Amino acid sequence: MKNYLKYLASPNVPSDVGEVFVNWEFPEYTEKRRSKAWYISVSVILALLILYAVLIGNYLFAIILVLGVFTVVYQYFEAPRSVPVVLAEDGIIIDREFFPYKAIKSFWLIYEPPDVKYLYLSFHSNLKRNLPIPLENANPLKIREALLTYLDEDLEKDEEEFSEVFSRMMNIH
Repeated sequence: MKNYLKYLASPNVPSDVGEVFVNWEFPEYTEKRRSKAWYISVSVILALLILYAVLIGNYLFAIILVLGVFTVVYQYFEAPRSVPVVLAEDGIIIDREFFPYKAIKSFWLIYEPPDVKYLYLSFHSNLKRNLPIPLENANPLKIREALLTYLDEDLEKDEEEFSEVFSRMMNIH
């Protein structure tokens, strides 16, 4: 287990987080295979938007659109990296970020396999929005048991957040 934490070594993660209860990994994003029609329609819309931006003299908008295209093309050819999650005695590590339990207000699990398997974290700070963490093949009962020791479970929340549902419906997540 210590080797796993060594991999997470980061200035944002303490060197010792106590006992590790559960860990798992999830892909940074879900690879979506889209049809040729999708690519053609998006290309036409983007070309029209870029043409419109140039015609009205809004070159910044045109540049932003072109940069967006490059980002999407780059992501298409890049495999998603694996994001580690560690539930430990002192807090939660997600990728290379450490969240102490005192910063987290509550958690809830939405588990409706095979499509919906998320752990949500709600923070005390109003500046941070709720954080959805895909569970993949992690055992939700072990995760719940580990978190109940340190956090309150929000039993009123029993559905995915709208942004997650919308992303899945639009095939962009």
